[in-house]
Amino acid sequence: MSAADATVTNPPDVKTTSLPRILVLSPAGQVYQKDCVRWYEQPREQVISNYFNIGDMVVYDSTLKMLDFAEVRGVVIDKIVEKEIEAYNNGYDYFIIRASNFIHNDMDWLEAISVLERVPLPIYAIGVGAQSSGKGTYKLTGKNLRFWKMVSERSNVIGVRGTYTADVLSASGIKNVEVVGCPSMFRSRRRDLNLKAPTGDLRRVAFSIRREADGTYAADVARYRAIQRDFLLNVAAHFDTTVTIHGEPEEKAFFFQDEQGMNNARQVFRHEGWFSPETEEQMERLYQEHLFFFLKVEEYDQFIRTQDFALGYRVHGVLPALSNGVPGVLVRYDSRSGELADTHAIPSIELKSTDRVDIHDLIRNVDFSEFNRIHRLRYDKMRFVLDYNNMKHRL
Repeated sequence: MSAADATVTNPPDVKTTSLPRILVLSPAGQVYQKDCVRWYEQPREQVISNYFNIGDMVVYDSTLKMLDFAEVRGVVIDKIVEKEIEAYNNGYDYFIIRASNFIHNDMDWLEAISVLERVPLPIYAIGVGAQSSGKGTYKLTGKNLRFWKMVSERSNVIGVRGTYTADVLSASGIKNVEVVGCPSMFRSRRRDLNLKAPTGDLRRVAFSIRREADGTYAADVARYRAIQRDFLLNVAAHFDTTVTIHGEPEEKAFFFQDEQGMNNARQVFRHEGWFSPETEEQMERLYQEHLFFFLKVEEYDQFIRTQDFALGYRVHGVLPALSNGVPGVLVRYDSRSGELADTHAIPSIELKSTDRVDIHDLIRNVDFSEFNRIHRLRYDKMRFVLDYNNMKHRL
């Protein structure tokens, strides 16, 4: 039995009665209306030029949707600020670590360890993940091992996104782990999703792209991009397709219709082969007329509910769609997307070529029976982990 499948049977009694005040390590956006998240206020030029992953914002928003609390406050970890340390020690109840690819040896936690040493509160992680492009057993070392051992010691259990992450922590000597999946799957707080393959007139498809990639995500980046582009064009040829973008500056330049940015982006696209001589006209039309981008997570919820199907390469294009009751298929392209697809039994495909993909058959024949069954189990496991850590929640 792996660390992922170990189950603690009796959660401790919840002793607190008032709603907690929560400290957040590495928040991803500004909180408004208590549990809603939007990106930081920035000039349009900065929003366009800076790469930031919208998925981080979705996870943060989803985490807040699950929890019950009085207040959240971001933690300063780039330096030690005495007034901040004093504030953290004055009436806050615990730290949470936002779910992300935080478990690896290249993670720079800056002064987080020093902050945590001076603020002796519980530390809870829900849905965190490990990622490594190498093979074999991956173990944490140095400051990252020290950080996660501190988290382990100050929580009853660490909630991770899948078995790979659980095995990395287990190999590093951290055993109090449970697989919960990704908070984005639980943002609607619906235990029964009961998704089915679309029937009738299916017209609107949301296709999430991930153009930016390196060796961590794909062994042959040029081929990965070409397959993704051809798959997108295949979908767009058959359905009213909206391309959802998730952080790349070049795509944002098109969304905001920034002329200089679009000219620069075209050069990048041609250099990368994303725009080829045969496909540039089609891709240009999609980019000019069919892009969707959001700076508030609730905007994605509103958009995706207008769609008949979600498809693509972004975990946080497909998972929040499923949570909103919109059927979808995830393209597996790296260890993270594969781990989440396995954890939640999300219908998924791996594309080595697009030559034989019948997009109508793919969508019409997708089977959600295992996903629906597993979702109920994962929902219960997430609720169990929150209870076991004495975290008030709304699941």
